[in-house]
Amino acid sequence: MPIYGVGILHSVKDAETFGKYRDVAEEALAKHGGEIVVPPSTSVTLDGADNAQKVVLLSFPSMSAAQAWRDDPELQEIHAMRNSGVDMSIYAFGED
Repeated sequence: MPIYGVGILHSVKDAETFGKYRDVAEEALAKHGGEIVVPPSTSVTLDGADNAQKVVLLSFPSMSAAQAWRDDPELQEIHAMRNSGVDMSIYAFGED
């Protein structure tokens, strides 16, 4: 069973930097078996606080693969680019 990741984009800080990140994000995910299931999309809040501009759904083959994607030293520059471009929280969940 895959592990899912949900990215909640709260705000854009630098659209140009985020655009550059989006150009390399899919390849960086693929390095650890990850993929974009639903690209960044506008969401509808059904309950709770409405603080998401966009939501992205990811999948990974395992929790260790998801963690490896985040911790990979070769991808730190890419993660830093994302964090410079947007205020975003990413959560991984599912049964491993």
